[in-house]
Amino acid sequence: MFATKTLIALTALASLAAAGSANAGEFESNGRTAAVRYHDINLSDAAGQKELQRRIRSASNRVCVSADTRTMAACRKLALDHVKAPVASAIARAATGERYADAQTRVGK
Repeated sequence: MFATKTLIALTALASLAAAGSANAGEFESNGRTAAVRYHDINLSDAAGQKELQRRIRSASNRVCVSADTRTMAACRKLALDHVKAPVASAIARAATGERYADAQTRVGK
């Protein structure tokens, strides 16, 4: 199913420059999102994983737009950190051949 191969939408950090003191544990969305689809790549091999990382970086570039390069870089880093767990989970499922729908069924029981 197409929806099972879409990573949780990448979201950007809300006004980092204005907050000035956001620590690494805080993540606030600025409302911008970008879906990262991976239905067409094989996450069980290094080439597929590299392509997924490229797509995620590209999405972070789209959601972290700022005139200030430091703010933009900080936003990208936090956005990328925010999706590490879902990415690792998707790669692990691919390595075991488990489908997302199967994993969700087990979690829900």
